[in-house]
Amino acid sequence: MPILSNTELADRTQIKTAFLPFARPDYVEGMLIGDDLDSLLSAMFLHRQFGWKVSAVYCKYSSIWYNGPAAVFRHQLYSGRLFAVDLDIYHPSIPSLGHHIIALDQGDELPGHTHSLNPNAIRGWTVRQHFRRKYPLATIHFLRWLFEDKAVSIHTELLTWLADSAFINAQHYQKNVEEWVANHCPLPGLIQMLPRLQTIDFERVLQENILEPMSENPLCCRIRSGYRSRHLGLNGFQCQFQHPNAQNKYIQSLLTLLSDWSEWPRLPFPERFESCVVGKRSTVRVAEITATGMSLGDWLEKNDVFSYAFTFKDRMNYTKIEVRSEK
Repeated sequence: MPILSNTELADRTQIKTAFLPFARPDYVEGMLIGDDLDSLLSAMFLHRQFGWKVSAVYCKYSSIWYNGPAAVFRHQLYSGRLFAVDLDIYHPSIPSLGHHIIALDQGDELPGHTHSLNPNAIRGWTVRQHFRRKYPLATIHFLRWLFEDKAVSIHTELLTWLADSAFINAQHYQKNVEEWVANHCPLPGLIQMLPRLQTIDFERVLQENILEPMSENPLCCRIRSGYRSRHLGLNGFQCQFQHPNAQNKYIQSLLTLLSDWSEWPRLPFPERFESCVVGKRSTVRVAEITATGMSLGDWLEKNDVFSYAFTFKDRMNYTKIEVRSEK
């Protein structure tokens, strides 16, 4: 993707034309999705747009669950026929849409991101350039902006801002969130919500209309964290799952609820996955990478990295896919 200037608005048509899954949706045979609320909402949105189904799930950045023969799945994945949604996948043949920081410097050569779409990459934001101004929203915000999704229910707006705790980000990092929404992903519904996100009334509406009904599902709960909303101390409810077979009934129930609330078609999600590929997730400090004298791209290639993200300025989480196991 071309890097835009700090003040230039991203062009929706340019992005969609340059990104294979949106330019040629018929080429996509299914989606590889993440394991939380944002991933489910984003996949549901794309299913509504293009009719794509869920073919595989990447759980805890350590296991990929899928169906069918292993050789068929590998061919489908590495031929670019599966679109990785709400994931930053590092492979030149796998198109992916994520929103974490994926570069150390603007000059980094990252061939594994040849077919990646990422709002930070579009703006040229890296660990060393404007890290504090990184994208503070969820993937569903970006998709709603990209496809000009204007007419939505109040439940959809609330779910959008719940995803990845974006409403809490808006309270703690108000200036950055408002800059992105007003100048780089401008959508009337998102802009109109900005003042409300700062109020106790918003938190009450979210709690009564979304969090309390969702809390009946074991996947939806508070988490132990000091990162909470300003007024009512809300957090969590990201609906993360670890085992799509053992927790399948809860995922299916959640998808029904999300469809009812959003009025979007229900996302087809397999009732069971036959196999999974297991990987190892690790953390490395930026100083350790730079101490090798290698570029980031060379370090990623040498370590056979499948996915990664700079979640903090001084460290990177990454996954190597190592073992195949049948379930």
